[in-house]
Amino acid sequence: MFKIILWLVRWWMVLVAGWFVPLAQQVIVDTPRPGEAVQGQVTIAGNVDLEGFQSYEVSFAYQRDDTNTWFLIDKGDQIVRGGTLATWDTTTITDGQYRIRVRVYLSEGRMAETIVQQVRVRNYTPIETSTPVPQGAVGSQKTITAPGDYTPSGVEGQGTVPANPLEISSDKLQRSFLLGGIVAIGLFILLGGYFLLQVLFRKGG
Repeated sequence: MFKIILWLVRWWMVLVAGWFVPLAQQVIVDTPRPGEAVQGQVTIAGNVDLEGFQSYEVSFAYQRDDTNTWFLIDKGDQIVRGGTLATWDTTTITDGQYRIRVRVYLSEGRMAETIVQQVRVRNYTPIETSTPVPQGAVGSQKTITAPGDYTPSGVEGQGTVPANPLEISSDKLQRSFLLGGIVAIGLFILLGGYFLLQVLFRKGG
């Protein structure tokens, strides 16, 4: 009986780890948010602490751009955890809607990136009274393989990256947390049953 309970506890722990460890491997952009209006010097903050980290780049592009051309804002070779990744001087560009991409270069030619959609630069035009997040304006998480001889550059034009089946949305995150809570409750129940059986065995002995 004891071996069965121990096996169940280990199985639950592996299941919980399988749900929550991948979330730590995301490229996260805390600011600016999708649909946010920005002015002047904009702090781009987030997390690029991924396994196999080598370097990262922060770039911007026009929201509507068929050429998919990206312009380098800044880059670094140090891990950043919930801090400033780059400072974007928006006074040098025209007002409009832009995308921000944070791309992390990993070992073995891998890359991971997040794109923040519909960031509104408003240096020379009035900011709308309401700043709702446009529908579908969410950061997209991708992990792709880069050619072995790829060299990051300041300005680049490249093909559209295919949709990634591992893309994580807010709904999926909520479901993961909900499932994690259920798993935690189940684990507590198992542990409680284990200690109860121990007490009963001791009384019976």
